[in-house]
Amino acid sequence: MKNSQEAGLRRVLLLIIIGSILCLTTNKVDQAVAPQIPQKVIDYGGGWKDGQVNEPIILVNPKDRARLIMFYSGMKLGGSGGAIGKAWARIDQPLVWHEDAANPFMSADASIPFEASAIRLDAVIYNQSSDEYWIYYTGSNFNTKSDAIGLATCPAGRDGYSAVTSANLRRNEGNPILSPRGQGRDDESYVSQGAVVREGGKWYSIYSYRTPNAVLPGLRLASSTDGRRWTKQPGADLLSAAPESVYIEWHQIYRIGRRYVMLYEGYNGGTRWGADIAISDHLTRGWKKAPLGMIDQTKWLNYSDDSLFHVATPALYRIGGHWYLYFQAARKGYYIRQNWALWGLQSDDLPRQIAALPR
Repeated sequence: MKNSQEAGLRRVLLLIIIGSILCLTTNKVDQAVAPQIPQKVIDYGGGWKDGQVNEPIILVNPKDRARLIMFYSGMKLGGSGGAIGKAWARIDQPLVWHEDAANPFMSADASIPFEASAIRLDAVIYNQSSDEYWIYYTGSNFNTKSDAIGLATCPAGRDGYSAVTSANLRRNEGNPILSPRGQGRDDESYVSQGAVVREGGKWYSIYSYRTPNAVLPGLRLASSTDGRRWTKQPGADLLSAAPESVYIEWHQIYRIGRRYVMLYEGYNGGTRWGADIAISDHLTRGWKKAPLGMIDQTKWLNYSDDSLFHVATPALYRIGGHWYLYFQAARKGYYIRQNWALWGLQSDDLPRQIAALPR
């Protein structure tokens, strides 16, 4: 009888162990193939962002690691106006965002020539040494038909969020930090959308440019030792729009392992905006495009021409053990006449696809 009981107990324990293994395996598979279901995280509307919201810059709150802070731009329909706001989310709910009631905390200043008409967000760096957010932004002057890049700083404050206000914002005295014909290189008429990265004691900005004959044909490089005074670097463009796109603009750079990954928006010249990827083993050289279609919004669950036809300002973040893709999107039609909202989706498979790309 005793042997029979022991054998029965062993069978029960074996079934429990097998069940636990199956459960763990199922959970891992479910996480690996989590469905790509886009969720709208911040909608357009409300005066300063009646036309669109874009450029999602997300940081873990440096004073509260359980929360995220997002900086983002807003525009009126057609791209005029331009301002910057903030929102927060819990790190365990990265697709549930709470906009600040006092938005925007930064607007275009008509008394400053390079940003007299509009501003857009480029990059945000938390500078631990000064306990500040450094906010890089593009300013536009529609009368002179030019763009330049500026810097503003704001104290992080005790909670990393509440002190980000208009009253605490300070524009850099040396603005613009990048201008079309300054800083050692002639970029003719526009410089904009600088993706700023700090590495090895230096600051790097990979920026867009325009000439009277070419709209956003590629990306160029500037560097700095302090984040305030910049020098443009000579040489060929780091990445060119052609032949895949007519032009490329907003972009984010993220380091995944030993590889640099750039997400950027590209326009094919007649149909739609889309999100694309470039990779490099070196931040300042060797950038090459990944095959088109790695980010294909038409394959997402709940895709619709009425909401996700155009995709732009893509950014990829690792949050709470998962990867999330954030972007702005709009319905089918001429993009300037459409309203754009901010969206996000869990996208754990995308970094694996990127890692599998040949060097």
